[in-house]
Amino acid sequence: MNDRSPTYLSRAHIDFYERFKSFWAAPTGARVAELIAPDATIHFTGAGTFSGAEYIDLMQGMLDSMVEMKVTPLDCAGDGDRLYIFWKASALIDGSPRTWVGVDRFRLANGMAVEEYVIFDSAALQPAV
Repeated sequence: MNDRSPTYLSRAHIDFYERFKSFWAAPTGARVAELIAPDATIHFTGAGTFSGAEYIDLMQGMLDSMVEMKVTPLDCAGDGDRLYIFWKASALIDGSPRTWVGVDRFRLANGMAVEEYVIFDSAALQPAV
């Protein structure tokens, strides 16, 4: 979703996407609770499956370990209770700048994500050889 709101996105999609962008403008582990329900199921490439409540500490750990981590939401699409967000991320990993892209697929209920799949090529996060 570039700077316009296509008519195929519901108000719930647009609201969540705006809050997702706000989160990544100033991310913290605690702010995960603004988007993800505590009992949500999170499927995260390379990190397994865990609850929304557990995601708070996991996110803070990622932010602490990935120096200058930045995620830029690039586009989104919605379908019923599903929202897909395409993003680009960058960080210093082992002192080396890395950039990667991914897609989050959310299932929304009452304005919160109750399920999330974080999908990206985790090879970008591996130590350089």
